Amino acid sequence: MTSFCEWCRSNLGQSLLAAEKSALQKFLPSLNGEIAVQYANTGTQALLEASDIEHKFFLQAGELPENKAMGASDAGEIQSIYVSDQDVLPFISSSVDLCLLSHMLDYSNNPHQLLRESKEILVSGGHLIILGFNPYSCWGGRKLFSRSKPPWNGHNFSVYKIRDWLSLLDFQITGGMMLYYSPLIKNQAMRQRFSFLEEAGDRWWPMLGSVYLLVAQKRDPGTTVIDFRENFKEDAYMNVAEPAIKSYMKY
Repeated sequence: MTSFCEWCRSNLGQSLLAAEKSALQKFLPSLNGEIAVQYANTGTQALLEASDIEHKFFLQAGELPENKAMGASDAGEIQSIYVSDQDVLPFISSSVDLCLLSHMLDYSNNPHQLLRESKEILVSGGHLIILGFNPYSCWGGRKLFSRSKPPWNGHNFSVYKIRDWLSLLDFQITGGMMLYYSPLIKNQAMRQRFSFLEEAGDRWWPMLGSVYLLVAQKRDPGTTVIDFRENFKEDAYMNVAEPAIKSYMKY
């Protein structure tokens, strides 16, 4: 394996992407608007299918693959856009309702700039979802021995650091969860024997999941946050909010 996108096509990578897609189904249907953007590395998987937002874009960091036309991706009507500058998002200010950063902070050369860009393109009350590798997990521990190999060759910032960065940018954490507690086993049949760890991990060691999912809302003057936490666990990572005030892209 020479890149993260190649690793994502492996058996273990596909297992992780399936877990992330399942986790997003708990949050995406509650987040409304007109424009949704997923930003990920070229060759990875579209994860916005569960969103009811009408216009969805799959922004991929990298060059357009050979023999592939630009347009709708393989996942429904999600439009694919390829960009070469990882830390610049090609959308006008205050035009996007939902922005999903799928492991982009893990591999960004300037994660602070990427977060600022994400805030810039979001409307007031818009939502930012971040998927990232948790350094305090069995996968994070593997990084000590495989620093040069994907997916362990990224930065892997802690949840606490990401929360601090978001707070400085006036985002409010409104939901999230940890996921994928299974050990690093490439064999699918063997890995399924440890499926019980998913439920046990969420209950007994929730901060040791291999991947974190954070949902944050852009806070501007006049933004009202409606908290639906009664539908979720009383936990800092299990609350979902929906904006009461929205503004959309002006064409």
